[in-house]
Amino acid sequence: MKVLANQDFLEVRLASLIADYDRDTLSNLYQPMIGFEALALYMTLWSEANNERVSPLCTHEQIFLRMRIPAGAYVEARKYLEATGLLKTFVSKGQDFKIYHYELYAPKSPRGFFDDALLYGMLIKSIGETNANRLKNIYLVEPKHDYGEEITTKFMEMFHPEFNDHAFLEAANGDSTVKGRNSGKIKGQFSYEQFFEFLSTISQIKDSAFNKTEMKEIERLATLNGVNEEETAKLVNQLYDADKKKGERIDFDKLAKTMQEKTDYKYRSKARNDQNEPNIVTGATDLAKKIRLMEMKSPKDYLSYLQGGTKPASADLKVINDLSKNYHLPNPVINAVVDYVLYKADNVLSRPYAEKVAVSLVRENILTAVDAMNYLKKVDKKSRNKKVNKTFIKVLETEKKDSDITNKDWEMDWDRILDEINGGNDGGKA
Repeated sequence: MKVLANQDFLEVRLASLIADYDRDTLSNLYQPMIGFEALALYMTLWSEANNERVSPLCTHEQIFLRMRIPAGAYVEARKYLEATGLLKTFVSKGQDFKIYHYELYAPKSPRGFFDDALLYGMLIKSIGETNANRLKNIYLVEPKHDYGEEITTKFMEMFHPEFNDHAFLEAANGDSTVKGRNSGKIKGQFSYEQFFEFLSTISQIKDSAFNKTEMKEIERLATLNGVNEEETAKLVNQLYDADKKKGERIDFDKLAKTMQEKTDYKYRSKARNDQNEPNIVTGATDLAKKIRLMEMKSPKDYLSYLQGGTKPASADLKVINDLSKNYHLPNPVINAVVDYVLYKADNVLSRPYAEKVAVSLVRENILTAVDAMNYLKKVDKKSRNKKVNKTFIKVLETEKKDSDITNKDWEMDWDRILDEINGGNDGGKA
């Protein structure tokens, strides 16, 4: 455990260009997630980066005094900046002191923020969908107007460049290290850096061998099946075909099947200790623990957990994979679908039933396990009161056959969870 001492030094480097208009983005979009102390720390470090041109290095005590913030609150605020991709922290040790090296990154553009399901989803979770949509409307692009025929002059019409000229050859071959508009990458469950590091130790495959779509699919399959970066690198190396053109060098159907079979369930137990799981929902009850498992476990591992640690059936894993691939549901929401369908359909993971539930969650733009279960709880109430869409009822009746549709145990469990989370508020999303 790294302990931050008052006498420890710090230095700040701007890893990207940060402009005045970023203040609005930070205040409007990031502050609801990270809090005002983290926002104040970002502004202070930004200022410190400019101060160091005159007076390099200062101690953390100087920052504490300037911000009137205790060390513990400082560290907590710093972690929020790191978690949202605004800051990277490195530490080097001297004989009697440490130097913390901070790299400060620009926030994402508003478009980049709202295109990021992780950030936008957390914003919704922090302030609610209505407030989040209000902020989104601030940044909407104005519709294009018909101003008539465009007569804008093209670059080539004015400059007539000769691309064989030495100047253009030099520009094309140059390796630029000029500072640009970079946003820090959020560290998720799957690290591209670790994946390529492991891959480089067992093969000659370079990161340039994959396009962005392929890497997204590799990440999706790895997180879906709970396979770490090292094992993913091994599997990709085994299935990589260098003779094929870029974009077709990996058989993703084989990769998905291999990952599904990869995990060893022999020694797993439903009763094993999960106390080290991150505490996503405050509370030590079994219900809060269930939410934590949904948020942190891969769908394959969560399904295994529900069935006592045994290996899931191939057909069930195919259903899970299709929920991710076809409906783009986050893993925690897939876990919620699995939990709901198994409970309501006599422990049968019915594909049509699961897909119908998934479509409903997609329409509602639901991104978290708690919101998914809250929504499904309300749908379940409506179905019993015969106020739900007749088509949806027909699917439920067909798929559940002899299951007890009036069984209220599941809803009662989730009523208790929601009461624990939001103080008994039964309306809206948790």
